[in-house]
Amino acid sequence: MGLCARRLFSLTCLLASAPFVTARAQLAPVGVPRGVVRVELDGRMDIWDSQYLDGTKVPLGVDLISSTLGSAQLPFLTIADAQLQRITGIGGYHLDLGGIVTDAQRDESRGTFGLSVGLTRTVTIFGRIPLVRARAESRIALDPTGADAGLNPGGATQDEFFTEMEAALTTLETNIGNGTYSANPSQLALAQSTLASGNALADDLFGLLADPSTASPFVPTGSSAAGTAVTASVAALQGTLANDLGVTGFTATPALPAGPLTSEELVAALTSTTGPVDMRVGDNKVSFRGDAETGVAFTLMDHWDRDGRRGGFRAAVEGLVRWPTGVRSRADRLFATGTGDGQTDVEMKVTADLGAGAVGVRLEGDYNRQLAADITALVSPPSQPLAGSSLISIVRNDPGDVTTLTARPFLRLARTLALQGTVTHWSRGADAVTYATPASEIPGVDASVLAVDTKATATVLGIGLTYANPGALRPGGRGLPVDAGWIYERVVKATGGRVANAHAMTARLRVYFGLF
Repeated sequence: MGLCARRLFSLTCLLASAPFVTARAQLAPVGVPRGVVRVELDGRMDIWDSQYLDGTKVPLGVDLISSTLGSAQLPFLTIADAQLQRITGIGGYHLDLGGIVTDAQRDESRGTFGLSVGLTRTVTIFGRIPLVRARAESRIALDPTGADAGLNPGGATQDEFFTEMEAALTTLETNIGNGTYSANPSQLALAQSTLASGNALADDLFGLLADPSTASPFVPTGSSAAGTAVTASVAALQGTLANDLGVTGFTATPALPAGPLTSEELVAALTSTTGPVDMRVGDNKVSFRGDAETGVAFTLMDHWDRDGRRGGFRAAVEGLVRWPTGVRSRADRLFATGTGDGQTDVEMKVTADLGAGAVGVRLEGDYNRQLAADITALVSPPSQPLAGSSLISIVRNDPGDVTTLTARPFLRLARTLALQGTVTHWSRGADAVTYATPASEIPGVDASVLAVDTKATATVLGIGLTYANPGALRPGGRGLPVDAGWIYERVVKATGGRVANAHAMTARLRVYFGLF
């Protein structure tokens, strides 16, 4: 939170020293008079290191904070857990890499350039294009207290062990085939059962430790209870072969890590291009254009500040299309953020101003229909952000629609300057996600897991200043028409899924020029 506060303070100082950078002008008209062009320059910064999850404020990296890092966070370890349960006979065993703490933060700076042109007294067309700089920072640290797993020493270190094991089991199979134990039925039965259990043990050990396609990057340490049980299982097989079946020469033991995993080893394993995760962790950033939008505004009524009186009533409606001109966050980046949503939006908005004298309110209602699109995504629930690159596929995502209601009460400090508050409540429906094509389906994984925690609501409060001077746009007015402002907003309540707990600072400047 210290870093968030310092950045917001720096932005506040910048805005204070440059009054031409402004926020949403709450008293500015939605539309533009006929023959006038409005140049719009907006700036916004969002910073957050926490989020609301089911209405409770939690760290942004909550899904990678645990006293026992294992298959719950790294699902590819479920195979290793099953193999170790068979090898050791420890029911319900799970690898424990230690306690994990993850500190994450995101920030997004957005500058938007827009133009609005008044075609008639009531009709305005507009277009806007944002430039976005988005960044995600994260740090992962392991606490080895209680950990029983370390880094797999690698297949090459196991060559001697598996060579001896294979030779011993081959000799045993040959002896059975040659009738070496036929004269003793109990010994023959022992040989046959030992061959079966030995082959099963060899398969599990090879799959766990050395198979290039299935070997776990993390295995029990030699001194842990599970590591000791692995060694004991091998020793029991060696004893039976040598003492009861006359098969000698198998004395090697599997190589297990001497100590628990370190933070550096964990990050290296997670980012390895040959490993089961192959994800980028740490800092990542992107600077690119955002999602552009074009639309039209209709002024329904304008009786605002007329005949020398302050206040009155005015209303307007807007319709816009937001195009997917930005870039989505990459599926192989931990906590990554993009500059756009990756799908087209169709949005309708109604704005009404009510006021008398120095007080008034702007009321806004907005409905955003988010259209479906094919996107590349990590098909795993949000609680498993490191599920692994093998789960990246193309899905058909139909985002939930968003309904927003806003009240912006204001108190005029002067005719053109007002102190303004903001109360916003928005609601987002649940996403609907399916695989884009049969070929993109991942066996055993339902694409609908991507819709988990997407339905949410939030309430936002804000405070700011707004300036609007119609200048020469009004009869008898003088000077350059301009509106400007500044506002700070913060989520104060959220329910349902995941909602970023962001500090948001917005600034806006609008200047009007005669065109025809």
